[in-house]
Amino acid sequence: MSFSFARISKYIRWIKGTRKEYIKNCNVSKEYADICDRLSWAMLLKRPKITQNRIAKEKNEWILKYIADRIPETINKYHNYPAPDNLYCIQKEVRVWSMFWQGEEKAPELFKLCIDSARRHTGHEVTVLSEDNYNQYFEIPEYMIRKLKEGKMIVQHICDFMVVAVLAAQGGYFTGATVWYSKDVSDSILKANFYSPAAKTDDPFFMSGCRWTGYLMAGNREFPLFQFAVDALKEYWKNNDIAVDYLMLDYVFELACRTIPYLNDVINNLPDNNLLRNDLIGILSEPYNEEQFKKYAEGDTFLYKLSWKFGKKEKKTADGHETIYGHMVKECGDRL
Repeated sequence: MSFSFARISKYIRWIKGTRKEYIKNCNVSKEYADICDRLSWAMLLKRPKITQNRIAKEKNEWILKYIADRIPETINKYHNYPAPDNLYCIQKEVRVWSMFWQGEEKAPELFKLCIDSARRHTGHEVTVLSEDNYNQYFEIPEYMIRKLKEGKMIVQHICDFMVVAVLAAQGGYFTGATVWYSKDVSDSILKANFYSPAAKTDDPFFMSGCRWTGYLMAGNREFPLFQFAVDALKEYWKNNDIAVDYLMLDYVFELACRTIPYLNDVINNLPDNNLLRNDLIGILSEPYNEEQFKKYAEGDTFLYKLSWKFGKKEKKTADGHETIYGHMVKECGDRL
C-alpha cells in the first residue's frame, strides 16, 4: 500500500510539473507545447521506444525550423560558406578559458575545485570570464544584457553565448565551471582546430547526437562553427524574448552543420573520447579509497563532468570517513 501511495504521489507531482511546462511552452507555440506534452506522456506511460524516438525527432525538427526561421540573415550568410585555409590547422598558442558570471571571487567551492584542477592539468593560467571582464575579449550586445536583467534570458544562455564568443574572437580551450580534471591534458588537444568530448549516438533525445558538449570546447578562432553560433544567437535574441529550449546551443550547432556541410566532416571525424566523464557525479559522497580512485586517473578519460544540482558533495561520511569529494578538496590544499 505504501509503495502504491508513493507511486501515485510521484505521478501526481509529475503531472503537475508537466502541466506547468505545457503552459510555459505555449508561450513559444501551442503546437510546440503539444509535441512536448505527447513526448512526456509517451515516456511516463512507457510507450515503445520507437514511438518515443519518433516524437523526439519531431520535437527536434520543430525546434530547428523555429530557430532557422528566426535567423535568416545568418543562414544566408553561411550558405556555401568556403572553408578557411587553416580549417585543420592546430593553434599556435594556447589560451585556456572558463567562466563564472559573478566572478571567481564569488564562486562556490565546487567551481574553485574544478578551476584548480584545470590550472594544474592544462599547465596554463585559466582566464575566468565574468560580467566584469568579458568586454576585454569580446562583446555582448546591449540587448542581451538588458534581457538578462529583465529575466527574459537566463545566465545559462548568456554563458552559452560567451563560450562561442570567446572562441570566435580569441580561439583557445574552454573548460566549463563544473569540469574536473584527473590528469594532464595533452598539448595536441589544447591546440586542436576543434575538440570536444564526444560519444556519438543515434538517440534522438540528444540533439547533439553526443558529437560535442557545450561545457568543453577547443578550436582556432577561424573555425566557422563558433562565428556561426555567435551570429545566430545575436540575431535570435535581437528579435526574440524567449529561449525555445534550454539547450539552444545544441540546436544552433546542428543548424551550423546543416548550413556548412564540411563542419560535419570535422565534427564526425573527432574520435569518441572521455567516455567515463559522467562516472564521478553520483559517487562524490562515497568513502574515498585510494586503489579504487586510481581508475579515474587511468585510461582515456581525463575529465569528469560534475554538477551544481546533482550528486551530494559531503566531505565526510556519516561515520566520519573522508569521502571522494573530501579527498578532491583536500588535494587542492590552500589554493581554494
